[in-house]
Parts: sequence; C-alpha cells; structure tokens
Amino acid sequence: MEKIIIRQPDDFHVHLRGGEMLKNVIHATDGVFARALVMGNLPNPVATAEDVKRYKEEILSCTKSGFEPIMTVMLIKKSTPQIVEDAFSAGAKVLKLIPGQTSTGSDQGVSFYDLEKYYPVLEKAQELGMIFSGHFELAAEENGAPIPMLEREHRALPFLIKLMADFPDLKIVVEHASNRETIELVKGSGLNVAAGLTYHHAAITTEDVLDSDGKIIKAFNLCMPVAKSEDDRRAVISAMTSGNPKFFFGSDSAPHLIEKKMGDNPPAGIFTAPVALPGLAEIFEAEGKLENLENFVSRFGAEFYGLPLNTGTVELVKEDWTAPEMVGGVKVFRGGEVFRFKGQS
Repeated sequence: MEKIIIRQPDDFHVHLRGGEMLKNVIHATDGVFARALVMGNLPNPVATAEDVKRYKEEILSCTKSGFEPIMTVMLIKKSTPQIVEDAFSAGAKVLKLIPGQTSTGSDQGVSFYDLEKYYPVLEKAQELGMIFSGHFELAAEENGAPIPMLEREHRALPFLIKLMADFPDLKIVVEHASNRETIELVKGSGLNVAAGLTYHHAAITTEDVLDSDGKIIKAFNLCMPVAKSEDDRRAVISAMTSGNPKFFFGSDSAPHLIEKKMGDNPPAGIFTAPVALPGLAEIFEAEGKLENLENFVSRFGAEFYGLPLNTGTVELVKEDWTAPEMVGGVKVFRGGEVFRFKGQS
C-alpha cells in the first residue's frame, strides 16, 4: 500500500465558531493539524485582550491535548493602538482585517476607504512584530453601491498595493488569494508579503457556484472570495505546488448549519476541514509535485509566522475512502465523494 509521511501540518486560516458549533467541528481540525490560526469574526468579534483570552480558553476546553490555537485580534472601528497592544500581551499574534460586508461577522470591520485612519494601529502591530492578515475584497463603492462578487478581489488590489508601499516592514498575509492577478502581485512583492491558499479555490470554479447571471446556484460552494475562472484556479494550483515559500496553506474552512446554507440568503463559507489534506494530496499528485506538499502545509507558513516546525507526523495512505456528507449538522465540502488519499496523525 502506497503511503507518504509528512511533518504534521498547520492551518493558517480557519473559522471554528463558538458554542455548540465549535464543539461539533473542532476535531476535524485538531485531529490533523498541530496548530491553527483562528479567525475572530464571531457575532461579537474578538477585538480586545479579554476577548482573546476568553476565546482561547473556549477553544482549548474543546480540543485534544497538544493542539495550539494561534489567536487573532480583529481590526474593527473601535480598535486603538493600546487595545491591540493589550491583545498582543494576551496572546494575539495576528491583527486581522475583514472589511465590512465581505464575510460572516464583518459588520464592524474597517473599510478600505478608511484604512489610513487606522495607520497608528498598524504601526503598533508592526512595532510589536505582529502579522497583518487581510481579507482583500472590496464589497461596495464608496457611495455604497455593491460590487459584483467576481470583481471584489480585483477591486481591492489598489488598497493592497498602497498598504505594501506604506508599510514595507509589516508582515502581510493576503488571505485566500483566488485569482491570478493577486498571486502574481504577491510573487513580485517583498519578502514581507505572503499569501494563504485554500483547497477549495484549487478545486472549483465560478461555474460550481454561480450561473451566467451571477445568481447563486450551489450555495454549499459559496465562499468569499467566490471561486473564479479555470485560469485563476490553475494559478492557485501552480502557486501552491511550486515550492515558492510565499504561498502556504490556510483552509478558510468555515462551517454553517445546513439549514442556513439552504435559506434565501445563504452565508458564505465552505466546510473543508475534514477533507482538506486528502484533497490537497490529490492535487499535488496530479501535478507531479507530491514531494512539495509537506513544505506547503507544514513548513512555509510556520516559517513566515516565525514559529518552530512541528515535530509530529501525519501519514497519508493511498486508499480510497468516502468523505462524510455532514459533520455536526454542517455539510462537508465534497461530502459523499471518494478521495484517493486517507490521512491520520
């Protein structure tokens, strides 16, 4: 039986939610990944030192021994340099921006149009050695007119370019890069800029989510940023399998109860945690780059975040298995489909 053994991976972008949802989905992450960068866009965002401590305690109360959540503090309209410094002292390693209207729980997020007002906060983060993690999508014009989903990532790039110019020493992670333009920008940027790449953006295209009029036809494949063209998908695959240390794994696994996803206004988010590593192994094998999988999931992200490499291992066996349809009332991405790799830590 063919198998590969890799260093235990990290997930540098995951949504674990809270309460019963957290309890139901956490083991899809802590059963495989040694560490995970946990997003704080909860109904009450993780925006202060007390929030950071409380949420970390809640996560650890539900997880397996040895799992390490890497904590974020959200950049919201009430953020100040002192609030961020206190959050850092409480254990937050990352300052996270999810602009308003771009994702679940982002209502309090700072707009790109107002970002310069918060430069003192970013300066404090830079001084402390924090990483700035950004959801680079522009959801609306300055007058409030909505921007189509497929254009939002492109429209945010001028703000990213300005941010890189204004903060050449700030470590910036462009989360869930999903189009060729963004990936090429990151490739050509300084060593302080990297990008997290998801499994689902390497697996689906716009046609798997929207019809020709931009209407949502497959809500369970809806994420933000929305999946792009086949050319963009190929750019994601090329970047993740290339061995370029600027690109590493961040799942953006984002669970929602099945009844919410089936409603009239389905929330964005795809629950990929149970299948991400086997799915990535399939992609790397198909590209003839299976030897690069470990660096993508276990090395490059840790090195960019300044963390020691994990010492444990994960075994991936070449064995067909069928992914579960649901976990804890949440539809699993590609649930019910057969995967060619099966993993265990």
